[in-house]
Formats: sequence, structure tokens, C-alpha cells
Amino acid sequence: MFLDILNSESPLTFERYMELCLYHPEHGYYARGNLPSKKGDYITSPCIHKVFGATISNQIIEIYHLLGCSKDFTIVEAGAGQGFLAFDILEYLSKKNYNFNYFIIEPFSIIKSIQEKTLIQFRERVKWFKDLKEIPKFKGIFLSNELFDSFPVKLIQKKDNKIKEVWLEIKKNKIIEILKDLEDETILERIAPFCSFWKEGYRTEVCVSIENFYKILSEKLEEGFIITIDYGYPRPDYYSPERNKGTLLCYYKHKTIDNPYFKPGEIDITSHVDFTLLRELGEKYGFLNLGFTQQGAFLVSLGINEVFYEISERNWKDMEALKFLILPEGLGTSHWVLIQAKLKEKPDKELKGFSLSNRIYLLYTS
Repeated sequence: MFLDILNSESPLTFERYMELCLYHPEHGYYARGNLPSKKGDYITSPCIHKVFGATISNQIIEIYHLLGCSKDFTIVEAGAGQGFLAFDILEYLSKKNYNFNYFIIEPFSIIKSIQEKTLIQFRERVKWFKDLKEIPKFKGIFLSNELFDSFPVKLIQKKDNKIKEVWLEIKKNKIIEILKDLEDETILERIAPFCSFWKEGYRTEVCVSIENFYKILSEKLEEGFIITIDYGYPRPDYYSPERNKGTLLCYYKHKTIDNPYFKPGEIDITSHVDFTLLRELGEKYGFLNLGFTQQGAFLVSLGINEVFYEISERNWKDMEALKFLILPEGLGTSHWVLIQAKLKEKPDKELKGFSLSNRIYLLYTS
């Protein structure tokens, strides 16, 4: 079935292939209702422990006060999974007597129904939209956890001292890679400082689809902050000569697979985030780049230890979950937090989440 879909568009770019595999409205990975969970293909921080969302709430509260405690303050989340992060945030905020509106962008009805069950306790405050374009203009926070890593990417390769783009053909029910000249000048400009150091056969990814998302977000967010949590690298690390196979990863039943053509439509395909790109897009569309640090440092700065003792039973499972969120052996250093803002005036002090570490300078080095 899925090969028939691919065959109807053959030849197609890898970017289009990835888009179909993940987002085809009937047969794509997410249309099947696949979500992060301990029983699914992979887990994310909100699946590990509620202390993650509760601690993020401390940053939300600070931002709420920075924005003048607006009555219209709204949290918008995209890529909300099963709704665990939304639930944990709303639950903790309620305990602190904050009752904010919460919008979730979710294009797939099967996933929306799962989120509705998770968030039934807060049904009066949560509203769903199928697309970022549909939400009203708002003042508050746009929040995402592992969203941008699922945006389709162009796959490129160095061959005969030239940069080629990977295309796909379907022949005899098999997916065959072919290399074509890369014609997008913006991509060539982006990789220009690095590609002369790449050896023959070097392969990596470039994401161009995020820009339109930022453009729309800049039109919707009248005043407020963007909180992005994801795995990725500053650009010099992303395109390091040693990373000669790129960052493309696939997940199937909690196993990492390096073959993106294995069970198309049934596996999760991801690519690490180029955080330098997010910095550039932020500046292009009117956002300040306020802070960038690893997840562990961010959560500790926000008082995760205190929140942990406040809301958990403090048994060994809770302790192991806490360690996984903040230590290098877990997600503490693989995941990064970037905060950008559209404000009338730049804040006169560092956000609490960056009180221990702010490495925004990494996004300005080449």
C-alpha cells in the first residue's frame, strides 16, 4: 500500500519521502496514532516523570509576570504527544493558582482523541487546532518538546567534490536512491563554511521546512516567548567532518534503526535540530535570542530538585526518573533548550532557566 503511494510520486526527494512517511493523512506514521510512550517506539521527557512539566511551569510563571500578568496569557503547544506535558503543566499551575488558556496544535484526529482523554480534567481550558494557521493571535508562550526533529529534511551527499541531493525511485517494489545536482542556493550557502572539509561520501541533512513555521508563528505571537526543547547541535557541530553519516535516526519498538526505508509509514524518522538555524530564523522574524543551554542545566536552574520533593513520592523509581532527565547518561546533555522572545523591551535580567548556564554564544560561532 505505502509503496503504491510512493510509486505514484516517483521520482521524489528524500524530503518528500520523509513527509509522506510521517504525515500522510491516512497511512503516515502519526496518522496511525503512533506516539511516544514506554510501549511505543520511543520515549520523551514528559513520558518519564511529571516533574519535567512541573519544573517547566516555573519558567512559565516567570514569563507570565514578565508579560505583565496579562488576562489573555495563553500557552500554545505543538507536537503534544499524548498530552502528558500539557497535563503536568496545567496540574502544577493549578496548584499554584494559575489558570491559563492552553491551545494544542494537532492535525490528526486519532491523536487528538488520546489527548482529550488525558486532559479531560482541564477540558474547559484546553482548545485544539489542526494547524498553526488556525490559532488566533496570542500573547504568551509557544512551547514544543521534540517537535522540530520531526520536520522533513533534505538529504545531501558529497560526490566527486560536488554536493548532491538524494532522490528516490521505486523500481520493482524497491526503493532506490539516486543522486541529483543540488539546485537550492540557500542550502549551498548554509553549508559553505563546512563542506570543503567533508570527505567523499559525506552525508548529512538540511531542513528548509522550518522557516515557514517560524514565519507563521511570528504573525500569530504578538508578544511572548518561544520555548524549544529538542535534541540537536549548533551548526559547526552538526556539520563536523567527523559526523560523516549525518544525524538521521529511525525508531521502531524502542530500537534505533539506521535504515529509513525499513517499513515506511511504520517507523519514526527523525533528524537532529540545527539550533543555529532556529537562531537565524528567530532574528529574521523579529525574535530575540535570550538563552540556550542543555536540558539538565535548565531544569536544575528552575529548581527541579525542590519541585521533585514537592510532587513525587521520592521512591527509587522517582529518583531514577529524575536522574534520567538531568544527567548525561539520560537526556540531560543530549537535549537542549532555546528560548526566544518578541518583546517591547529586552528583559533586564537573565531568565531563571539560564541562571546556571547560558551558552547562546554557541549559536553565533562558525
